Amino acid sequence: MAHPLATTKAVTVDMELDEQSNSFVTYVKELHGMSTYGETELAALDNTAEMVRGYIKSMEANHMKIPLTAAKLKTLKRLVGIR
Repeated sequence: MAHPLATTKAVTVDMELDEQSNSFVTYVKELHGMSTYGETELAALDNTAEMVRGYIKSMEANHMKIPLTAAKLKTLKRLVGIR
């Protein structure tokens, strides 16, 4: 899979197929187990990137600590398109 979140070491993105809804569900362990989904693996990872962008922007706007090292946060920001 070519999506950058599929191979990053900045965070752990677990994915499973929810057979009941026939969708792929992702969980980001390091970010409080945040979860989202998509109809395809790629859509689920795209939605995960969008969710992570919103999480980071909200945490920073509210001056809250993000539970990642500075290096991992920098990498994750780059991967999800935050400058």
